Amino acid sequence: MKRLLVALIMLAAFFCLPVKAEAAGKALRIPGPACQKGNDIYYCYSMGGLRMNLMKINKKTNKVTKIVSYKNKGRDTNAFENLNVKGNTIYAAYDLVCGTGASDSYICRIDSKKKTKKLLTKGRNPVLIGKKIYFIKTAYNKEYDSDKDMGIYVMNLSGKKIKKVCKMPVSGLYELGTDGKNFVYSYYNKKGKLSLRYMTKKGKKLGAYKKTESSFCSPSYNLRSTVGNKQYYIAANRVVCVDKTTNETTVLADFGTGISSYVDNFQVFHDVILVRGVKEEYIPAYKEMAGKGYIYMIHLNDLSKVLLKKYNSGE
Repeated sequence: MKRLLVALIMLAAFFCLPVKAEAAGKALRIPGPACQKGNDIYYCYSMGGLRMNLMKINKKTNKVTKIVSYKNKGRDTNAFENLNVKGNTIYAAYDLVCGTGASDSYICRIDSKKKTKKLLTKGRNPVLIGKKIYFIKTAYNKEYDSDKDMGIYVMNLSGKKIKKVCKMPVSGLYELGTDGKNFVYSYYNKKGKLSLRYMTKKGKKLGAYKKTESSFCSPSYNLRSTVGNKQYYIAANRVVCVDKTTNETTVLADFGTGISSYVDNFQVFHDVILVRGVKEEYIPAYKEMAGKGYIYMIHLNDLSKVLLKKYNSGE
């Protein structure tokens, strides 16, 4: 009888243990146009009619500071993208070509204190995992005036000891991300949609990535961001926040219903969100309705907006 009583107590205790949700753990991090260190958010948005310098905004004071120019030796470029930060250093892809018909991309290291930049090696889509930089290695093809993807490689933070992780895992390789432990790479499948797959840091394929949480969200991915009890996602041409406790929905940014209107992307940094989108409105320079681009930092505690950039959408 005593053994039965002990067994029942242990069984009850087991069912009272908290159950860890399957989706728990680090969200997918796809390096985007912004990254954060403390109260400072570094950002650089490009393409779609826009080229801009690498900037920094303090989310407490809203003070904006220029870090480095997007120009290379006085010439226009496609600027920086896929921003990662570690200490005072930012690692990004830096496309030295200006325009959409060609590319000449390098992995670039930027010192945010000295405000200097250095090209490390040819490549794109860097992602930091620990003290290593994983990236898609490229080679410049003079015949097509553009880059050719060579595979996924890894190097140290100084740009040395470059090693091959694997050859191109699929055709149409798009971006790299990480959940802090493994890779996630995206590619366009036969239906023309972006798909996500897992891979170890040694290049072993692990199958489809099925989670839906990400720190970077765009219409290309069916992903959402969750911070605390708030979930953020794109619905039509709006960025929406849902309180999972009260089910209350808040529209953070609305770019309207015009033909040229859309949300480009957003990133959540705990108590602020950076949003880029295009709204159709009358453009005096064009003398017609067209897309006007906006980039905001929105404070999530009071929904106040800071306009980071306004531009005529193009390309």
